[in-house]
Amino acid sequence: MTRPQSLCTALLALSLFACHQGQPAASGNAPGISQQLANSITTGGTWTGHYSKGLLTLAINYISGNIASGYDIHKGLRRNLNGSVEQKGGRLEFVLREPGGNPYDGTFYLSLDTATDKISGKWDPTDVTKAKAGPLELARSYIEDTLYIVRDQWYNDLGRLSFGNEGVCILEYYPGTDTSGVNDPNAQLVTVKGSYEITGDTIRIDWQRNNRTPTVNMKLIFHAGKEYTDSTNGVSPWLQGNGVKFDKFSAG
Repeated sequence: MTRPQSLCTALLALSLFACHQGQPAASGNAPGISQQLANSITTGGTWTGHYSKGLLTLAINYISGNIASGYDIHKGLRRNLNGSVEQKGGRLEFVLREPGGNPYDGTFYLSLDTATDKISGKWDPTDVTKAKAGPLELARSYIEDTLYIVRDQWYNDLGRLSFGNEGVCILEYYPGTDTSGVNDPNAQLVTVKGSYEITGDTIRIDWQRNNRTPTVNMKLIFHAGKEYTDSTNGVSPWLQGNGVKFDKFSAG
């Protein structure tokens, strides 16, 4: 009876040891992002840059532990992002997924350099028959740099152009005219969205596909105009490029 009991005791000990060895050690889990660092990333500003010959705006507005979320904007289309973040030295590694309800959704694999505030990485499509994977480089931008333009509205024969705070611009117009050349009062307002970036006095716009703008990739130059004085007539600011001119909108 002694030998079988000893054998059973040994087998039980080995079983417990194996179970313990199969459990992940707590120290192996990635530590969460500090609240101070999370606040510096999620407060103010967005990251902008180029992807697949187009403009891309990325915002990370929530970090808690290893969970991160935000949104991206490409050609005026905004998609929410959810995923994970892990700190590796001076870099934050993100895996952020778009919802999947759009055939062009995918996943971002991003590395944020906390010293330079720049992001590098790639985007992989969920459906490789709809889009191609590609690299991206993004730099942080703050809306204060472009307030002189985004606070204004602009107009011409194409319609009214406005710039939002998140890198999205909108062209609004009423299609069709009556016999007197006045817009048809029964026409429905049409909205064309685009993504934009401002470098100095140059505005680059990537429009969604439409039949209103002369090109889907537009470059406009900002002209400050001249102020009115007692002796000279003033000129309102205007935007010009790609064969079109937008004048600053005045409600008066």
